[in-house]
Amino acid sequence: MTALSADRPSSNPQDDLFGHAPFAESLANSICRYPGNDGLVLALYGPWGSGKSTVLNYVRYFLEQCPEAKQPAIVTFNPWWFSGQENLARAFLGQMQAVLPAKNAKFKKLGDLLGDFAEGVGGLIDLSGMTGGAGSKIGKLIGMITKRKPKDVPALKSEISKILRDAQTRILVIIDDIDRLTPEETRQLFTVIKALADFPNVVYLLAFDREVAAQAIEQQSGIPGERYLEKIIQVPFELPPVDRVALRAALFKRLDEILGDTSDGLFDQSYWTNAFHDGIDPLFQVPRDVIRFTNTLTVTYPAVRGEVNPVDFIALEALRVFLPGLYDVIRTNEDKFSGHSRDNRYDGDKRVIAAFHEQWAQALPESLRSSTKALLERIFPKIGKIGYGADWLAQWRRTLRACHPDAFPTYFRMSVPPGTVRRSEILELLSLAERPAALRDALVQATSVQRPDGLSKARALLERLMDHVEEDIPGEHIPVFIGVLLDIGDSLVLDSDERGLFDIGNESRVTRVVYHLLKRVDRTQRHALLKSAIAQGRALEMQRNLIAALSEEVQKVASGEEALVDASTLDDLKACWLDGLKTKLSQNELLAHLKLAHLLAAWCQWGDPVEAKTWCEAATLSNDGLLAFLPKFCSYTRSQTMGDWAVRRQPRLNPTWLERYVDTTACARRLMALQQTGSVPDSARESANQFLKEFEMLKAGKNPDGVGTFDE
Repeated sequence: MTALSADRPSSNPQDDLFGHAPFAESLANSICRYPGNDGLVLALYGPWGSGKSTVLNYVRYFLEQCPEAKQPAIVTFNPWWFSGQENLARAFLGQMQAVLPAKNAKFKKLGDLLGDFAEGVGGLIDLSGMTGGAGSKIGKLIGMITKRKPKDVPALKSEISKILRDAQTRILVIIDDIDRLTPEETRQLFTVIKALADFPNVVYLLAFDREVAAQAIEQQSGIPGERYLEKIIQVPFELPPVDRVALRAALFKRLDEILGDTSDGLFDQSYWTNAFHDGIDPLFQVPRDVIRFTNTLTVTYPAVRGEVNPVDFIALEALRVFLPGLYDVIRTNEDKFSGHSRDNRYDGDKRVIAAFHEQWAQALPESLRSSTKALLERIFPKIGKIGYGADWLAQWRRTLRACHPDAFPTYFRMSVPPGTVRRSEILELLSLAERPAALRDALVQATSVQRPDGLSKARALLERLMDHVEEDIPGEHIPVFIGVLLDIGDSLVLDSDERGLFDIGNESRVTRVVYHLLKRVDRTQRHALLKSAIAQGRALEMQRNLIAALSEEVQKVASGEEALVDASTLDDLKACWLDGLKTKLSQNELLAHLKLAHLLAAWCQWGDPVEAKTWCEAATLSNDGLLAFLPKFCSYTRSQTMGDWAVRRQPRLNPTWLERYVDTTACARRLMALQQTGSVPDSARESANQFLKEFEMLKAGKNPDGVGTFDE
């Protein structure tokens, strides 16, 4: 983890990232070459965070490089350290009293005189608790002179002036952070400077935000602040604005340190360039913005590294630092920003949605409104004018874009939500193609891991795997993935992963992965690859589902659509599948198959219906066989009454669905007998009851499949 960069000014020009050093060197040379011995007040103007303190440090550095005879004695005074004290004048004189005698033997006489002078201009204060190494020294020095009687102030000032003049050594008093003071303290400090500005050979170098100081003076005195400063400041300097190129270079240097290696495929240089110039760049105006932002990123990024898109994370963190109100709007309105343009699940009146986005845009500073809107339209395509459909979701999730609903929460929780499949897990799964047995084990094991939403980890892995089939699975690994999925795919199908009528189910998720991998295989090799995988694999339902999908394609060839395999290949695959259906599973294993109804339907469609019925009659000959067979045909409908929250789940089992497999009348008689003796186990009770209920309905001439038949 990159160390935090303290928000302190740079002190060595060799570390200059923002181009301050040349200006500081020029200013230092001007101070050295100043010919007169009159007092002089210089001011360095610049907004908060623009680098004033860094320039002052560089000035001091360059002065210390001058020949010793030309070096001024430097006294640094930061009034903010003394903020809240009774009188800044005493603090300022105390600092000079503590520093000057140690700088030059010619100033030794100044110690007592400055103490007396401080006592003469007002009551002394206790400075023993001041911040900084000089604090305790100043406290002791002033404590020593508290017993003296005050002298005549004009005489003291005259005597001090004579010593300063005779010493023929220039003193540079550097005063920083003036704009951090309260308005009263600002007025007081400038009053002190004005009163002491005529000490000979004393040059003051002040650094502050001119607008802030002027407002503070005007607020306290009623005098126009700008005019007041003009009477005190003899030589003003405006801190040169930081070159945008230098500001960007400093930001990029820090980002490189924080992000480090970007070989994980998540950093898109083109996307970064567009996002940066769209709206990230305008957020950085002064050097402190760079330091403040990168310090924040140093803390927040490591926790989600590899689980967010770096560009989106940088952009959203920049909004959090510089536009926190907008960040909060995004964070609390996921449905308004994430997802695709044609997703209307959460959208209401289009005018209301448009008004929502207009509201946050109008709340932005005018100077940032256009650029920030452009940035958000790039991060969240849903809110832009260009339409992005559901076909973009896989790519967005693959690159962990903030606009994907699955990835969105990670950006705002600063951690990976519980149950989320990490990108590192997906990459590990892809690497297991080198060890097919380990790949099988990993997928099967995922079925036993339940996420907080009740769904299995296997379902999540299959969804995420689909995002990577186009680009991230090498061609030589395609047969491995197809073979594994057509071998263990049936064990990935769980009732707990089914969520309603419109949920596609894990069998469809497996089939989609195999289908899209197959598209990447040369047409001449598809037949052999599929036949081998079907012959060797035991996932009969996955194989059936894939063959059914390929059959639909072959049927559409006449309409001009190209199929992955031709009709003859399809016939051969069906024959291979039918052979496996009859030989790979025992009677009990096939009876226990979760998708038995689908398998039997395909047997009848692709093979011999009489043969399928013969198997079913033999399998249900025993009561245990019948009670295992029946639940595989039980389905459920869901209904909801207007105004109710509860959803009613209605079982269905129409005996006519089973007529091609068994004698339904004989089955009904056996079930009634089993019910009378209490021999129906819990696992079959619901399906047995529903079968008999709908059997009686048919006898009474009522169609169980009729509309509203089971409505209460």
